[in-house]
Amino acid sequence: MASKESARRVARAQASGRGAKVRRQVPVGFYSALTVIVVAGVAVIGYSKYEIDHPTSAATAADQPVIGTTWHTAIGFDACGKYLPVLAKTTDVKSGITSLGDGVLTVAPKSKSEEGANATLALLPKAISGLTVTKDGFTLPGGKSVSATAGCSGKSATFGIYVWSSLLATKPVVYRSLAQVRLANDQVITLGVLPKGTTPPQPPTAANLASVGSSATTSKSTSTSKSTSTSKSTSSTK
Repeated sequence: MASKESARRVARAQASGRGAKVRRQVPVGFYSALTVIVVAGVAVIGYSKYEIDHPTSAATAADQPVIGTTWHTAIGFDACGKYLPVLAKTTDVKSGITSLGDGVLTVAPKSKSEEGANATLALLPKAISGLTVTKDGFTLPGGKSVSATAGCSGKSATFGIYVWSSLLATKPVVYRSLAQVRLANDQVITLGVLPKGTTPPQPPTAANLASVGSSATTSKSTSTSKSTSTSKSTSSTK
């Protein structure tokens, strides 16, 4: 009898088990990932809206100079190893490029056409009355012309635009066109007609960069500085 009773209990237990519902496991990982995606999406949308409502006004290095910027660049004109007198001080301001009268130029764009990549040395003849520059040389205000076609004391000559990135730079980069020279702050430039194979020193006016903005009076430099001739030019040419 005991065995029959045990069998009936086992049968009832099995029958009740078949009718029981199996509880589903909650997919916690799925909902967690979904929550992260939603939160990240809301954050991106919020940041984008902030950027639209608060556009940045800071100019990048590639945009410089911009209206409101003031840079200074030293410049000299070398005729066969002799630096000529400096450009006179600009009295009739036509653009953002002006001469301080001591061999230093002020670069302060006044229009979009003088900003960024447009701020090249090609702006100089447009700003300085009487100054012209060709592929062979230059003519200064007052009529002084220097051309490579005339040579230098019987030697073949070449015209170049020598650019040092700063007073501390020792080797200039040589360009052949004004439009190739992107203006920069504390730059030093020489336009020179020199015997072939000759690299000029920085112009004496370069020293005046250090005193720009000083209350002290800057004297005009008309000193003569000899160029150094080398069998192999140490400068790179553009």
